Amino acid sequence: MRNKSMAFGLLFAILTVALPQASFAADPAAQKPMKDLSGPPDATAEFDAKQLRLLVGGAEGKGVLHFKGKDYPFTISGVTVGGVGYTEAHGTANVYFLKRIEDFPGTYNGIGAGAAVGASKGANTFQSMKEVVIATKSKGQGAALNLGVSSVTIKLAK
Repeated sequence: MRNKSMAFGLLFAILTVALPQASFAADPAAQKPMKDLSGPPDATAEFDAKQLRLLVGGAEGKGVLHFKGKDYPFTISGVTVGGVGYTEAHGTANVYFLKRIEDFPGTYNGIGAGAAVGASKGANTFQSMKEVVIATKSKGQGAALNLGVSSVTIKLAK
């Protein structure tokens, strides 16, 4: 009974905090069309993340951005709407249209689909309101089914 209460409490917390962000992410008027990513990236990144989904889910992680010869540690928190399961992933990312480090932190939105059982690979693309685009590739472990909207907030670590 206690585990059910904890799971319900976690789900309630995620719903009350995440749904405003997720509904914004799903608003097509709020998202500008994705730009062409065929050129070289402006920066690269490495990250580790964990994600739990039960129709609505949450994610957290950390990484390092490599931009103009410097390394910038960052944290990731996010929300997804659609899917179920738990995964842990390590990945890399190409970052496009980043001209100033001040434009990297912020909320990034994306839509994706995927499935994982045991070892898995994934790829997602997210765009911020500042039009910075992050294209990720990851390898992970877990069991999950994802079909929905994701919103990820990135903060530079201090």
